[in-house]
Amino acid sequence: MSLAHKIADFACNLDFSDLTADAVHEVKRRVIDSMGVAMGAWTAEPVKIARALASFSTSDLGSTVVGTRHQAPAESAAFANGAMFRYLDYNDTYLSKEPAHPSDNIGLLFAMAGFKPLTGRDFITAAALAIDVQCRFTEAASVRAGGWDHVIYINIASALAGSKLLGFDAQQTYNAVAQAINPNVPLRQNREGSYLSEQKNMAAGDAVRGAAWALEKIL
Repeated sequence: MSLAHKIADFACNLDFSDLTADAVHEVKRRVIDSMGVAMGAWTAEPVKIARALASFSTSDLGSTVVGTRHQAPAESAAFANGAMFRYLDYNDTYLSKEPAHPSDNIGLLFAMAGFKPLTGRDFITAAALAIDVQCRFTEAASVRAGGWDHVIYINIASALAGSKLLGFDAQQTYNAVAQAINPNVPLRQNREGSYLSEQKNMAAGDAVRGAAWALEKIL
């Protein structure tokens, strides 16, 4: 069995009952913190542009842009949410062979949460899955030496979490991860040199956008 299939099986078999009380508490903390950071970034120019882009299109599926009543296509909503959560660079941090901001994944979950009836436990389980997978990847390998950006791990983690939230089976989950990665390989160029563009703090939003795009294609 390939690693991708093993991860897909892990995602499908994870249940809220598998989470420790500490894990549930920490997920709640990160959701609350992310919402606070998002509101702090509300008036930042790149964030306003991301919301404006999301407002150009609507979707009947129910992808919500945080802080609005507008329902956009999943990828647009996920990008706008991800941009808000990440732009100020104040969200949680996990440092290993690669750095990570695990709560970057939560923007996608808010975007996808309106697709079907869900409980708070469903949301927490999906968020815990994304955080666990992303952090374990950062512990396993550094990708920067190859010129890739560490948000590649968000592509994978968010695709898995979104699949969990939407109730995908193992094969659908495997396909979601494959489609999230294949056209959305992020390069490290945005973090090199003496001048860093605004895109550095939008890269996580772009990663969850890629995952949302893949998930919506499989629905």
